[in-house]
Amino acid sequence: MVNDNIWKDILNWETDIHKKDEALLRRKPVHDQALPLVRKSTEIMLGNLKPVGIDTLSNTKRTTTSNTAPKTRAEKAEAEKAKGNDYFVKKDYKNAILYYGKAIDLDPTVPVYFVNRAMAYLKTNRFLEAEKDCSRGIQLQPKNVKALWRRGIALRELGRINEARKDFETGLTIEPNNKSLLDELKKLPAAKPIEKSRLKKPEPVEEKRRLSINVIDDSYTKSKETVQPKSLKLEPTTNKTTNVKKVEPSAIQPITSRKAEPTNSKPEPVQKVGQAIIESIPVKKEAKLTTETTQKPAVPVAPSRFTCPRTNFEFERDWKTYKGRGEDILYQYFQAIPPKEYATIFKSSLESDQFEKMIEMVDAKYTKEKSAIDIYNVIERLSQVKRIDMLIMFLDKKHRQVLQRLFDVLKSASEEVPKETLEKLSKVYGTKL
Repeated sequence: MVNDNIWKDILNWETDIHKKDEALLRRKPVHDQALPLVRKSTEIMLGNLKPVGIDTLSNTKRTTTSNTAPKTRAEKAEAEKAKGNDYFVKKDYKNAILYYGKAIDLDPTVPVYFVNRAMAYLKTNRFLEAEKDCSRGIQLQPKNVKALWRRGIALRELGRINEARKDFETGLTIEPNNKSLLDELKKLPAAKPIEKSRLKKPEPVEEKRRLSINVIDDSYTKSKETVQPKSLKLEPTTNKTTNVKKVEPSAIQPITSRKAEPTNSKPEPVQKVGQAIIESIPVKKEAKLTTETTQKPAVPVAPSRFTCPRTNFEFERDWKTYKGRGEDILYQYFQAIPPKEYATIFKSSLESDQFEKMIEMVDAKYTKEKSAIDIYNVIERLSQVKRIDMLIMFLDKKHRQVLQRLFDVLKSASEEVPKETLEKLSKVYGTKL
C-alpha cells in the first residue's frame, strides 16, 4: 500500500510540471515585446550638415578618411618622406633613414628622397652610405647643389680630398655665392703641387732592364784588375782556334811573390801580366768573355725552385698564392708535384676548380712539351684520388671535352701506353676510345 501511494504522488507531480511548461510556452518572449524608447532622437544643425546619431558621425569619418588617404604610389612616397622629415626634426635619425628608405622604395625617381637620407646618414657618421645616396641623387638631377655639397662632406670625411674639392667647385659653378660650399671649400687642405709634379715624371722602367756587357780594358779599377786569371772563362761560339801569346814563367812568378810583400809595393807587374793574357786573346763578335761575378739576365723560374707540398693544407696555401701570380707560375708549381704524391696530398679533399685547372694545364702544356707517358701518369694518379668519381660526375661539357682530347692523345700513342690499361682508365673518366 505504501508503494502504491508513492507511485501515485510521482505521477501527479509529473502532470503538474507538464501543465506549467505548456503555460510558459504559450506566453510571448521578452525580447519580442514592444518596449518604450530610452531617449528620443535629436537632430543637430551645423550649417548644411545634418548629422543624426552615432551612425551618421561614423559614416562621415569614413568618407573623410577615405578622401584624404593617398591613392597613388607617388602620394604614398610623399607621405613617407613627410614622416621622415618629422623624425629628422626630432633628431631621430634612425627612423628618418627608415622612412626615407620607404619613400625611395615607392618612388625611386625622386632625387630629394636620396639627398634627404644622405643628410641623415651624415648625422650618424655613415659617410659611405651618404656618398652613395648623393651620387644617386646627382644621377637623377645633375645640378642638385645640396647633393654636391653633402657628397663633398662625405668624401672629405672618407679622406678623398681631391674628389671633395671637385664637388664643392662644381656646386659653386651652379651657385657662386653659396656660403655653405665656400665654407666647406676653405676647410679643405691646400693642394700639394709636389705630388702633381711627381705624377708627371715618367718612371724609367726601360733603363733598369739592360743586358750586362763586359768590357776588359785599362778603365777597370785596381780591385777588378787583381782578379786571378783562373776566374776568367772563355766561351767561344765557333770552333776556330785562337792564338794566345806564350808567357814566360818568370813573368808569372811575381803574381805569387807579391802576396808576401808589403802593401806599399806597386802592383804594376800584376796588371801587366793580366793585361798580357787578356790582350793576347783576339776578341771577336762570336765570342763572349765573362767573369764569375758577372750578373746574368733574369731567367724564368724553373720548376725545381718550387717545393712539393707535404699536406693538403700546404697545397691549398701554395695553390692560392701561385694562382694569383699567373698561369705560368701555377704550371711550374704543378710540375713540381710528382704524380705519385697525389693520393697522399689530396687524401682529405681535392676541390673541383683545382681538378679542372689541372686537366686544363695538362691539355694546354703537357700535350706540347711532354710525352704521352707523362700525360698518362698524371691522369692515372688523379684517378686514385679520394672522391674523384664525384669530381668527374660534376664536370661541365667543356672539361669533358678536355678529357676526351687527352685520351685521344693517349690512344694515338699506343706504343707507350698499353691499350688494356687505357681502357680501364677511360671507364673511370667516362670517355670513349
